[in-house]
Amino acid sequence: MESIEVITGIPSVEYGDLTSGVVKVKTRKGKTPYTATFTTNPKTKQFSLSKGFDLGRDLGSLNVALEHTRAIDNPVSPYTTYQRNGIALNYARVFRRGSTPLNFSVGLTGNLGGMNTKDDPDAQTGEWKKAHDNALRFNTSLDWLLNKSWITNVAVTASVNYADMLSKYHLPVHTASEQPAVNATTEGYFVANQLPVNYVNTQFIDSKELDYGISLKANWSCRFDRLLNRVKAGVTWSANGNVGQGEYYENPQLQPNGFRPRPYTDIPYMHNLAVYLEDNLTLQLGQTSLGVMAGVRGEKTLIKNMQYNKAQSLSPRFNVKYTLINRERKYFLNQLNVRGGWGITEKLPSFNILYPDPLYRDIQVFGASYADNRSVYVYHTTPYSIAYNDNLRWMRNRNIEVGVDLTLGGTRISVAGYFNKTKYPYRLNTTYSPFEYRISQVPSGYKMPANPDIVVDNRTGQILVGDKDDPSAGYTPMDTKVMDKTFVKNIYQDNSSPVDRKGLEVTVDFPQIPSIRTQFRFDAAYTNVKYVNEGFSYIYKENQSHSSIPGRSFEYVGIYADNGGSTTATYNGRQTKRLDANLTAITHIPSIRMVISLRLEASLVSRSRNISSYHGKQLAYQVEQEGESYTALRPLYYMDLEGNVYNYDDAAANDPVLKGLIINGNSFQLKQDGYDPYFSANLSITKEIGNVASVSFYANNFTNARKYLASYASGVKVILTPDFYYGLTLRLKF
Repeated sequence: MESIEVITGIPSVEYGDLTSGVVKVKTRKGKTPYTATFTTNPKTKQFSLSKGFDLGRDLGSLNVALEHTRAIDNPVSPYTTYQRNGIALNYARVFRRGSTPLNFSVGLTGNLGGMNTKDDPDAQTGEWKKAHDNALRFNTSLDWLLNKSWITNVAVTASVNYADMLSKYHLPVHTASEQPAVNATTEGYFVANQLPVNYVNTQFIDSKELDYGISLKANWSCRFDRLLNRVKAGVTWSANGNVGQGEYYENPQLQPNGFRPRPYTDIPYMHNLAVYLEDNLTLQLGQTSLGVMAGVRGEKTLIKNMQYNKAQSLSPRFNVKYTLINRERKYFLNQLNVRGGWGITEKLPSFNILYPDPLYRDIQVFGASYADNRSVYVYHTTPYSIAYNDNLRWMRNRNIEVGVDLTLGGTRISVAGYFNKTKYPYRLNTTYSPFEYRISQVPSGYKMPANPDIVVDNRTGQILVGDKDDPSAGYTPMDTKVMDKTFVKNIYQDNSSPVDRKGLEVTVDFPQIPSIRTQFRFDAAYTNVKYVNEGFSYIYKENQSHSSIPGRSFEYVGIYADNGGSTTATYNGRQTKRLDANLTAITHIPSIRMVISLRLEASLVSRSRNISSYHGKQLAYQVEQEGESYTALRPLYYMDLEGNVYNYDDAAANDPVLKGLIINGNSFQLKQDGYDPYFSANLSITKEIGNVASVSFYANNFTNARKYLASYASGVKVILTPDFYYGLTLRLKF
């Protein structure tokens, strides 16, 4: 790599999601010396060698890099290892040298690697894991400087990425008795496969990701007196898919309970098409200047047979920067900029929502034991998937940022505040619907044969038992214990309530102190995040039985303010506040060609409080009873087995059965939480040795500050500072 650029704030519409920031990595091209790098730390050993060859003025340049990495998971027990060998080739050439040069580049990188735990003596006897991790990546680009009145340059890039990963997990299984394994893929009643008491099986997960894409971008620059106008427009297309077999087992007869095969090849490709247009204006106004950027980006996702047909989004963005002062350094105030930005992005749901995986609901309806401690089980299976939600809104993020940049007496100061609101954030929601099925039992006085023949009517659940050793005895029907009526879970993608984020970021770069050749940098960030979910959570307590009918399931579902579906959380919102600060000192010692960097990291404020509120009304309450203290949360509504929904009022709270729907949580759930300030320090030292070598040493949290901090709410003590960690890098150039 030649350089890494991190883009924060409101980025150009050329880039996608504006909430995540952008990292631009530029690879090195052209003639370079041989460079060997050796890196070591307690977990990783790495070696790389690179060289850039100049093939002549008309033949371009070739950059070659080789790399070997060996990593271990735990230095104390170094038996889980990962190794990788990589190569990178980049060729670049300029055609049509002159007023309209054509820059061409092509790159090919690949790696062979894998993980192995077979030699770990601490693992269960016979247990091991192996994986290979191989990849091949191809990219090419053309950038043509046209210098026309209507277009400045046009660029085309294309890439193909292939990643081949195959993991193997070999595990001996030992159980006290045979265990059932349900693998049915259609709805109905089925006899479960019985796994033996002792067996060995190997799990394979075969992933072969194959992604490709192409982009076209055009730029136009034109100056009109004091106005510079730069316009960019582009279109990108990408496809992401997998041609691997997915998860499978060496012996299909020993597949674990709940496993259903689904080859990745059965999952269609996801195609994404994006177009964007952006205009940048810079106007010189005497000693001042005004810059304005406005753009819009549209995206559409295409998946064959996907649930949502309107998977498209539109993202406008706007930035303005006004330079009030820009003059020579001899003035105390020599630079002053005021800037602001606004942007909106719509984020589509994940692939598993647009094209959901099949899910299965398995309920045991019959079980019996027979000779030699063996058992037979019958289950009812219902296939389902994440349901389509016609009212689903695309998640929308609005970001507003304002900032001031100035230089005072050589000190550069940057202050930026941001206001971010996420509307319609995604969440998987759960509802319940009544469901009836047959539960069977062995008839009174009937003895299961030593070698039973089980026949099940897949539709009605009627079970017949015969004797394989005596077919003439016929079949005996099992009794219906109960026609149970319960609730089954239905999952769908839903929108939650808005999330508000605001914060302030300050950076101060002080000028170097000549006497000690040291420069200080101070940066701090304050963040405040708040949300209150005012949707619903449906919660069914499966461990409870029917209040009056033996053998039947509990007859009510509680409907609560959205607490994430937890059976112990009495809150549906949260507010957090943080203030973090860092002080960095960089000292240059030219006489011995050494640079020392010391960074002090501090968490000064860490506060949070859970919120239990619905439409402004407090929900959870504190209970003091018989020396016990806890918080309690009532449902807003409840549903019966007929699907009827009722208000949960005081009468319901006092009902002997319905009061069981009240959720009880820890007494400290609604208390102010947080931790005292904590600190850590990082050290980095780089020493150059002539013009051929440099040695860099780093130590993170080198004081090993590992203080236990007690939670304000619960009193539970934790360590929040990172582990002490160190490493060394040696670079040689020749």
